[in-house]
Amino acid sequence: MVVDLAALDEILFQEIVERLDHKHLNNAVAEFAYGKTVPTAEAVAVYLWRRIQDRLPDGVTLHRVRIQEDPLLYAEYFGP
Repeated sequence: MVVDLAALDEILFQEIVERLDHKHLNNAVAEFAYGKTVPTAEAVAVYLWRRIQDRLPDGVTLHRVRIQEDPLLYAEYFGP
């Protein structure tokens, strides 16, 4: 096992569900406040990459973050 799935679930819950679910991103996230970065799918993918990657154990890296708005519209970020 590369990473404890319970620990990964907790990271994802804290960084995505608690922080973003059913929230107005311009009000809930300082980086997306009015006049700053527009919260496009691409920008949200980069934001989540940074939040999640920083919380992973040493030696574990993300491969991709995918934000899917509908079956044909999505953005993917593969990191810096």
